Amino acid sequence: MTSDANKSKLMKSSILQKVIITVARGLFEMSANFIINDFKGWQRKSYLFLIIMILVQLIAFLFNPSSWITLVGGLSGIICVNLIAQGKVSNYIFGFISALIIGYFGLKTRVYAEVLLQTFYIIMDITGLFAWLKASKDGTGSVTEVKVLRGVQWLYAGVIWLVIGLAAYYLLGFVNDAQQTLDAVTFSVSATGMLLMINRYQSQFVFWLLGNLFSIILWFKAGTHAGGDYALFVMYCMYTFNSIYGMIHWLKIKKNN
Repeated sequence: MTSDANKSKLMKSSILQKVIITVARGLFEMSANFIINDFKGWQRKSYLFLIIMILVQLIAFLFNPSSWITLVGGLSGIICVNLIAQGKVSNYIFGFISALIIGYFGLKTRVYAEVLLQTFYIIMDITGLFAWLKASKDGTGSVTEVKVLRGVQWLYAGVIWLVIGLAAYYLLGFVNDAQQTLDAVTFSVSATGMLLMINRYQSQFVFWLLGNLFSIILWFKAGTHAGGDYALFVMYCMYTFNSIYGMIHWLKIKKNN
Protein backbone atom coordinates (compact mmCIF):
# COMPACT_ATOMS: atom_id res chain seq x y z
CA MET A 1 0.00 0.00 0.00
CA THR A 2 2.84 2.36 0.89
CA SER A 3 4.58 1.60 -2.41
CA ASP A 4 1.38 2.31 -4.38
CA ALA A 5 0.88 5.58 -2.50
CA ASN A 6 4.45 6.67 -3.30
CA LYS A 7 4.00 5.80 -6.97
CA SER A 8 0.79 7.81 -7.03
CA LYS A 9 2.53 10.85 -5.50
CA LEU A 10 5.40 10.58 -8.00
CA MET A 11 2.95 10.34 -10.89
CA LYS A 12 1.01 13.42 -9.73
CA SER A 13 4.26 15.35 -9.26
CA SER A 14 5.41 14.36 -12.77
CA ILE A 15 2.11 15.41 -14.35
CA LEU A 16 2.18 18.77 -12.56
CA GLN A 17 5.74 19.43 -13.67
CA LYS A 18 4.78 18.65 -17.29
CA VAL A 19 1.84 21.07 -17.05
CA ILE A 20 4.10 23.81 -15.69
CA ILE A 21 6.65 23.23 -18.47
CA THR A 22 3.95 23.29 -21.14
CA VAL A 23 2.39 26.51 -19.82
CA ALA A 24 5.79 28.19 -19.49
CA ARG A 25 6.82 27.17 -23.02
CA GLY A 26 3.55 28.39 -24.48
CA LEU A 27 3.79 31.76 -22.75
CA PHE A 28 7.35 32.31 -23.95
CA GLU A 29 6.57 31.32 -27.54
CA MET A 30 3.50 33.61 -27.68
CA SER A 31 5.25 36.59 -26.12
CA ALA A 32 8.85 36.42 -27.39
CA ASN A 33 8.97 39.76 -29.20
CA PHE A 34 6.81 41.41 -26.56
CA ILE A 35 9.20 40.31 -23.82
CA ILE A 36 12.35 41.26 -25.76
CA ASN A 37 11.09 44.83 -26.20
CA ASP A 38 10.61 45.16 -22.44
CA PHE A 39 14.32 44.50 -21.89
CA LYS A 40 15.39 47.36 -24.15
CA GLY A 41 16.34 50.85 -23.02
CA TRP A 42 17.37 50.07 -19.42
CA GLN A 43 20.23 51.86 -17.73
CA ARG A 44 23.49 49.93 -17.70
CA LYS A 45 23.41 49.54 -13.92
CA SER A 46 19.94 47.95 -14.19
CA TYR A 47 21.26 45.26 -16.56
CA LEU A 48 24.20 44.71 -14.21
CA PHE A 49 21.88 44.35 -11.22
CA LEU A 50 19.78 41.75 -13.08
CA ILE A 51 22.88 39.76 -14.08
CA ILE A 52 24.23 39.82 -10.50
CA MET A 53 20.89 38.58 -9.12
CA ILE A 54 20.80 35.73 -11.64
CA LEU A 55 24.41 34.75 -10.88
CA VAL A 56 23.76 34.75 -7.11
CA GLN A 57 20.74 32.49 -7.68
CA LEU A 58 22.79 30.08 -9.82
CA ILE A 59 25.65 30.01 -7.29
CA ALA A 60 23.17 29.27 -4.48
CA PHE A 61 21.82 26.38 -6.52
CA LEU A 62 25.32 25.01 -7.18
CA PHE A 63 26.14 25.03 -3.46
CA ASN A 64 22.81 23.47 -2.54
CA PRO A 65 21.55 21.60 -5.65
CA SER A 66 18.04 20.24 -5.26
CA SER A 67 15.24 20.56 -7.80
CA TRP A 68 15.86 22.21 -11.16
CA ILE A 69 12.24 23.33 -11.23
CA THR A 70 12.71 25.51 -8.15
CA LEU A 71 15.74 27.04 -9.86
CA VAL A 72 13.54 27.93 -12.84
CA GLY A 73 10.96 29.36 -10.44
CA GLY A 74 13.61 31.42 -8.69
CA LEU A 75 15.08 32.75 -11.95
CA SER A 76 11.61 33.59 -13.30
CA GLY A 77 10.87 35.44 -10.09
CA ILE A 78 14.10 37.43 -10.28
CA ILE A 79 13.38 38.48 -13.87
CA CYS A 80 9.82 39.35 -12.81
CA VAL A 81 10.80 41.69 -9.98
CA ASN A 82 13.40 43.43 -12.13
CA LEU A 83 10.73 44.05 -14.78
CA ILE A 84 8.44 45.40 -12.03
CA ALA A 85 11.16 47.81 -10.95
CA GLN A 86 11.44 48.97 -14.57
CA GLY A 87 7.65 49.35 -14.87
CA LYS A 88 7.39 46.74 -17.68
CA VAL A 89 4.18 44.79 -18.20
CA SER A 90 5.87 41.49 -19.11
CA ASN A 91 6.68 41.13 -15.40
CA TYR A 92 3.26 39.48 -15.17
CA ILE A 93 4.29 36.71 -17.59
CA PHE A 94 7.39 35.78 -15.61
CA GLY A 95 5.44 36.25 -12.38
CA PHE A 96 2.82 33.77 -13.57
CA ILE A 97 5.47 31.14 -14.30
CA SER A 98 7.21 31.76 -10.98
CA ALA A 99 3.92 31.59 -9.06
CA LEU A 100 3.03 28.21 -10.59
CA ILE A 101 6.38 26.71 -9.65
CA ILE A 102 6.79 28.23 -6.18
CA GLY A 103 3.16 27.47 -5.32
CA TYR A 104 3.73 23.82 -6.22
CA PHE A 105 6.91 23.69 -4.12
CA GLY A 106 5.18 25.45 -1.24
CA LEU A 107 2.51 22.75 -1.31
CA LYS A 108 5.19 20.07 -1.38
CA THR A 109 7.00 21.52 1.66
CA ARG A 110 3.76 22.49 3.44
CA VAL A 111 4.49 26.21 3.44
CA TYR A 112 0.77 26.91 3.09
CA ALA A 113 1.09 30.70 3.21
CA GLU A 114 3.20 30.47 0.06
CA VAL A 115 0.59 28.27 -1.62
CA LEU A 116 -2.10 30.82 -0.74
CA LEU A 117 0.08 33.72 -1.86
CA GLN A 118 1.13 32.16 -5.17
CA THR A 119 -2.48 31.20 -5.97
CA PHE A 120 -3.39 34.84 -5.43
CA TYR A 121 -0.45 35.90 -7.64
CA ILE A 122 -1.59 33.62 -10.48
CA ILE A 123 -5.01 35.30 -10.51
CA MET A 124 -3.57 38.81 -10.12
CA ASP A 125 -0.86 38.28 -12.77
CA ILE A 126 -3.57 37.67 -15.35
CA THR A 127 -5.58 40.63 -14.05
CA GLY A 128 -2.56 42.92 -13.92
CA LEU A 129 -1.42 42.05 -17.44
CA PHE A 130 -4.69 43.23 -18.95
CA ALA A 131 -5.00 46.20 -16.56
CA TRP A 132 -1.56 47.60 -17.48
CA LEU A 133 -2.10 47.05 -21.21
CA LYS A 134 -5.43 48.84 -21.00
CA ALA A 135 -4.04 51.75 -18.97
CA SER A 136 -0.97 52.39 -21.14
CA LYS A 137 -1.24 55.17 -23.70
CA ASP A 138 1.00 53.52 -26.30
CA GLY A 139 -0.30 49.96 -25.90
CA THR A 140 3.03 48.60 -24.62
CA GLY A 141 1.83 48.28 -21.04
CA SER A 142 4.84 50.19 -19.69
CA VAL A 143 4.19 52.33 -16.63
CA THR A 144 4.30 56.08 -17.30
CA GLU A 145 1.73 57.36 -14.80
CA VAL A 146 2.90 56.57 -11.26
CA LYS A 147 0.72 57.17 -8.21
CA VAL A 148 1.80 57.58 -4.58
CA LEU A 149 -0.27 56.89 -1.47
CA ARG A 150 -0.90 60.07 0.48
CA GLY A 151 -2.50 60.88 3.82
CA VAL A 152 -5.69 58.92 4.42
CA GLN A 153 -4.86 56.58 1.51
CA TRP A 154 -2.28 54.93 3.75
CA LEU A 155 -5.08 54.25 6.23
CA TYR A 156 -7.17 52.64 3.50
CA ALA A 157 -4.19 50.48 2.49
CA GLY A 158 -3.74 49.48 6.13
CA VAL A 159 -7.39 48.48 6.41
CA ILE A 160 -7.07 46.35 3.24
CA TRP A 161 -3.95 44.75 4.71
CA LEU A 162 -5.81 43.98 7.95
CA VAL A 163 -8.88 42.52 6.19
CA ILE A 164 -6.74 40.31 3.95
CA GLY A 165 -4.68 39.23 6.95
CA LEU A 166 -7.74 38.19 8.95
CA ALA A 167 -9.13 36.27 5.96
CA ALA A 168 -5.77 34.54 5.44
CA TYR A 169 -5.51 33.67 9.13
CA TYR A 170 -8.97 32.10 8.98
CA LEU A 171 -8.18 30.10 5.82
CA LEU A 172 -4.82 28.87 7.11
CA GLY A 173 -6.57 27.57 10.21
CA PHE A 174 -8.32 24.98 8.04
CA VAL A 175 -4.99 23.36 7.11
CA ASN A 176 -3.61 23.47 10.68
CA ASP A 177 -0.78 25.78 9.61
CA ALA A 178 2.15 25.51 12.02
CA GLN A 179 2.93 29.25 11.99
CA GLN A 180 -0.49 30.63 11.24
CA THR A 181 0.07 34.21 12.40
CA LEU A 182 3.39 34.74 10.59
CA ASP A 183 2.04 33.13 7.43
CA ALA A 184 -1.11 35.27 7.49
CA VAL A 185 0.93 38.45 7.92
CA THR A 186 3.31 37.42 5.10
CA PHE A 187 0.44 36.71 2.73
CA SER A 188 -1.53 39.86 3.55
CA VAL A 189 1.35 42.31 3.20
CA SER A 190 2.44 40.81 -0.15
CA ALA A 191 -1.15 40.64 -1.42
CA THR A 192 -1.63 44.32 -0.57
CA GLY A 193 1.57 45.13 -2.47
CA MET A 194 0.25 43.24 -5.49
CA LEU A 195 -3.04 45.17 -5.48
CA LEU A 196 -1.15 48.47 -5.31
CA MET A 197 1.14 47.36 -8.14
CA ILE A 198 -1.78 46.58 -10.45
CA ASN A 199 -3.02 50.13 -9.82
CA ARG A 200 0.49 51.49 -10.47
CA TYR A 201 1.22 52.86 -6.98
CA GLN A 202 4.89 53.43 -6.16
CA SER A 203 3.98 52.76 -2.52
CA GLN A 204 3.66 49.07 -3.41
CA PHE A 205 7.37 48.70 -2.69
CA VAL A 206 6.90 49.42 1.01
CA PHE A 207 4.65 46.36 1.19
CA TRP A 208 6.91 44.29 -1.08
CA LEU A 209 9.84 45.06 1.19
CA LEU A 210 7.96 43.93 4.29
CA GLY A 211 6.58 40.85 2.51
CA ASN A 212 10.01 39.83 1.27
CA LEU A 213 11.50 40.09 4.76
CA PHE A 214 8.76 37.84 6.14
CA SER A 215 9.24 35.39 3.24
CA ILE A 216 12.98 35.22 4.00
CA ILE A 217 12.08 33.96 7.48
CA LEU A 218 9.54 31.46 6.11
CA TRP A 219 11.84 29.92 3.51
CA PHE A 220 14.84 29.84 5.84
CA LYS A 221 12.72 27.78 8.25
CA ALA A 222 11.50 25.60 5.39
CA GLY A 223 15.05 24.99 4.20
CA THR A 224 16.22 24.12 7.72
CA HIS A 225 13.35 22.08 9.09
CA ALA A 226 11.03 20.96 6.29
CA GLY A 227 13.26 19.69 3.53
CA GLY A 228 12.94 23.04 1.80
CA ASP A 229 15.06 24.71 -0.81
CA TYR A 230 17.55 27.48 -0.03
CA ALA A 231 17.36 28.67 -3.65
CA LEU A 232 14.01 30.24 -2.79
CA PHE A 233 15.45 31.74 0.40
CA VAL A 234 18.19 33.39 -1.67
CA MET A 235 15.57 34.51 -4.21
CA TYR A 236 13.67 36.45 -1.54
CA CYS A 237 16.91 38.03 -0.34
CA MET A 238 17.40 39.31 -3.88
CA TYR A 239 13.79 40.49 -3.96
CA THR A 240 14.47 42.62 -0.89
CA PHE A 241 17.28 44.54 -2.59
CA ASN A 242 15.14 44.91 -5.70
CA SER A 243 12.27 46.39 -3.66
CA ILE A 244 14.54 49.20 -2.52
CA TYR A 245 15.75 49.81 -6.07
CA GLY A 246 12.19 49.72 -7.47
CA MET A 247 11.01 52.23 -4.89
CA ILE A 248 13.66 54.70 -6.07
CA HIS A 249 13.24 53.99 -9.80
CA TRP A 250 9.45 54.43 -9.80
CA LEU A 251 9.89 57.85 -8.19
CA LYS A 252 12.20 58.73 -11.10
CA ILE A 253 9.53 57.55 -13.57
CA LYS A 254 6.98 59.76 -11.81
CA LYS A 255 9.34 62.74 -11.89
CA ASN A 256 10.16 62.28 -15.60
CA ASN A 257 6.51 62.03 -16.60
